[in-house]
Amino acid sequence: MTEFDKFSEDYEKVLSECISLSGFSPSYFDEYKIKEVYDFAKSKGIENKEIKILNFGCGIGKSERFIKKYFTNAMIYSVDVSSKSVEAAEERNSGLDNVTFKVFDGDRIPFECEFDIILAANVFHHILPERHLNVLRHLHERLTKDGYLFIFEHNPLNPFTVKTVRGCEFDRGAILLNPVYTSKMLSESGFRWREIRFIIFFPRFLRFLLPLERYLRKVPLGAQYYFIGKK
Repeated sequence: MTEFDKFSEDYEKVLSECISLSGFSPSYFDEYKIKEVYDFAKSKGIENKEIKILNFGCGIGKSERFIKKYFTNAMIYSVDVSSKSVEAAEERNSGLDNVTFKVFDGDRIPFECEFDIILAANVFHHILPERHLNVLRHLHERLTKDGYLFIFEHNPLNPFTVKTVRGCEFDRGAILLNPVYTSKMLSESGFRWREIRFIIFFPRFLRFLLPLERYLRKVPLGAQYYFIGKK
């Protein structure tokens, strides 16, 4: 049993309570991340292709409907170490086509194919630091030669993020990744190109400022950040 098995039934309720100060629902942040991935894919002309996307650390399957919304021709493969969460994800997404869920044993991705895009959204702060490099090397290995890794993480440089994480039940024991550290791990695991973007600057009551966020991607104060890694 993994630590997230016990949260599989009320994960979204707990998360909603943790992020209540933002004014947004969990689904807002789920879609936000997928839109970021889509915008990048669109800039590369691959958004409508029959690509394979791996959702690494899918949890209870909150992102799959948004992946299908934006990447309509994609095959989606989703894994998580929590078998209870995978069961919940399968039930939650039973009406979606071309989406496959499997339990990840912590070592090898349980699919034989390579992936054009790998998404790891707020996963690595739950993985022991001594395992980061091996996991990233395995993800690098499973990308196609022109594939991209998107790794989203909470930003420890943002005091509100740190406070939120400390108060969240399922983030107890989580070790936030400094962006400098994440870049170093990506480099050491073989990613020859890395670009960082900071995201989520404004709460809902300042939503009229949301269009400005795209211009703040280099400002290291966003609630989260993500790296795009190129094989």
